[in-house]
Amino acid sequence: MFNLERIMQLDIEYVKSFSEVEVCKEGVLFYNQAIPTYYDANHAQIWRKIEQPDLFLQDIKDFYQSKSLIPRIYLYNLEQNQLCIEALETHGFQYEHFVNEVQYWDGEYAILPPNPAIQIERVTDANMEEALAVEMSISAFGEPSLIKKAFEQTYHSSHFTYYLLRLDGVACCSANIFVSENQGRIESVATTESYRGRGLIGYMLQHIQQQSVKLGLNDLWILPISEQVAKVYEKANFKSVGSIASIHAFTEGKSIQDIRQQA
Repeated sequence: MFNLERIMQLDIEYVKSFSEVEVCKEGVLFYNQAIPTYYDANHAQIWRKIEQPDLFLQDIKDFYQSKSLIPRIYLYNLEQNQLCIEALETHGFQYEHFVNEVQYWDGEYAILPPNPAIQIERVTDANMEEALAVEMSISAFGEPSLIKKAFEQTYHSSHFTYYLLRLDGVACCSANIFVSENQGRIESVATTESYRGRGLIGYMLQHIQQQSVKLGLNDLWILPISEQVAKVYEKANFKSVGSIASIHAFTEGKSIQDIRQQA
């Protein structure tokens, strides 16, 4: 099993790459007024017990509204925070539930047939636009303009390394690895629609696994957004080590489910 506190700390380091952060006793508050509609850059990430839900929720609204941002909460540790969940609607929050798997690479490589048509390269200034085009083609990631702004920040961070896969010379798959101390997490795995179903993600994931070994990482994580995606990652020997239940609460705008369904 995984440790929630450990997962949260890795996630904090990840979001700090493209967002400002303030710490509170219940968790952290992320904000980036340059990309106000980018959910991951602007939310309270809360996983410790909330002792005074009404005061807490009002403080969250005051904090984000003072920055002209939509109040938004990613809430974890739901069993200890039932009183806060019950108070959400009273404070004007809509909310949706999620249960997401946490997957961990077991250190073994999947057996993949050689494919000379596949070339995987690190993203540099020379091919950055091609990698960005692949990522921006995935509507489930959000609005293309937001993806571009976030990409530009993370690409220049020393914590991120991006990779681009070509099939017969055509850029069609991208992903990145985020590294903090001795842990790594694979993010933004994307394949353009016309190239899906060919097993290309398996080659990309194995390449990143190999790079993680070269870096001497102790842990390599991936967080699938659906059961279907989790099954794809399982083929690359990412094993489920548990799941995280969470709530996305927000006062206005689209739900995450709505965004994904439009993909």
